[in-house]
This record gives sequence, structure tokens and C-alpha cells, in this order.
Amino acid sequence: MIDVKNLEKTWRRGRTRVGLLPTSFTVPDGQVVGILGDNGAGKTTLLRAMAGLLPPKSGIALFDGKPAAKQYERISYITGEGSYYPNLTVGEYGAFLKDLHSAFDPKRYRDFLEFFRLPADVRIARLSTGQKARVELAAGFAKRADYYLMDEPFLGKDVFTRKDFIKLMSAVLHGEETILITTHYLDDVEHFLDRAIVLHQGRIADDFLMEELQASGRTLVERMAETCGWDPQRYLQFGEEEG
Repeated sequence: MIDVKNLEKTWRRGRTRVGLLPTSFTVPDGQVVGILGDNGAGKTTLLRAMAGLLPPKSGIALFDGKPAAKQYERISYITGEGSYYPNLTVGEYGAFLKDLHSAFDPKRYRDFLEFFRLPADVRIARLSTGQKARVELAAGFAKRADYYLMDEPFLGKDVFTRKDFIKLMSAVLHGEETILITTHYLDDVEHFLDRAIVLHQGRIADDFLMEELQASGRTLVERMAETCGWDPQRYLQFGEEEG
């Protein structure tokens, strides 16, 4: 179980405090949770603080009662920005991770490379943005973890690759893994999630199960628009303001 208790990481931007304001929630084992929200809502800050990559101002995130630093082998952090070493080849990066992580599965890594059509002998620095993102996903899921923290994993991927990867995740996961994922591709993940936590201006503005949303007949985009105060007709005011 994940237990986030009053986790906070903020900065001053002029007179405004931005980032993640004190946040608390729990996630039971096996749940797939979307950490959603508009730009600047605090999504990436939350995941980085949970993973121990960003020291929080206050609060703590516990994985089965322990912080990430003491659960390293059970947690896989996957980011669209990439955590790879660009001067290594794709194959060399896999060998490096095998020595670094006891839970890293080389065969699973090779299977992902084959699925994504990634050449093992090419240096990561020479790959396209989309290919680099695929290397990050292959490496992250080759680590057989209990907890996956995924920060915008679909950046640089076309719509077909995104859909294929969602199907691939559904096929290779056992249902016991707990996943937290931030993404702006709501249509792609809507049927993959069990739950959505929506951040707005650094706070949790909504938290609901997807089955409740489906029963209401509304889409994820519609509920988020209401939560974040997005007005689809606001553009009509532009001409009036100009006049």
C-alpha cells in the first residue's frame, strides 16, 4: 500500500507559492491510478517527491510502511524525460541495469526492444525522441517491480505506439502491481485506470473511481474540465476583449 502523508514541495514564484501543497492519500495494492491535472498542477513534483528524487519540504510517502529509499528494488520510476545514459548503446544500457538492479529482467528488456523495434547496437544519443522514450519504457518495465511511478511516459510517442503500449502493459502485468501515472493523453488511459486523482493549483481537487465516472455517463475529460474550471467557450471572449 502507498500512504502519502502531508507531502509538500513548493517554491516561491514572485508572491505566489507554486508546486505541491500538503497532500495526503492512500493507494491499495494493485490499483492503477492516474495523477491528472493541468500544467503546473504539481503532478511531476508529487511523483518525484514520492520516489525520493526531490526532497520534500514536509511530509512523507511510504510504500508498505517504508520510504522509497528503503524500497529501491521494489520501485520503478519511469519518466518521459529519460533516465538513460545517452553514450551507451541500447544493449549496453540493459547490461548496466542488470548489474544495478537485482529485479531487472534482461529477457523482458529484449522482448520490449523487439516489440518497439529498437536496435540494440545503436547509441541512445543517436535515437529519435520517440525511440528514446521507448528505451525508457523498456528499461522501466524490465525491472519487475511492485510499484511503478510513471511521469508522462508517452511523450514523443505517436497514437499507435501509445495504444500498443497500453495493451502491452495490460498483458505483462499480473494485476498485483500498483501504478501511478501522470499523462495528458486522457483518451488513451481512460479505460486502463482504476482511479483518478486530479491535482489543481497544487492540491487534490478530485479523487474518484473510474467505475463511478462510467456510471455517471461522463468522460474523464468532461469531469476534469469541471474540476479545473476550464471553459470551452472562453475563446469567444477574445474578440470582445480585443474590441
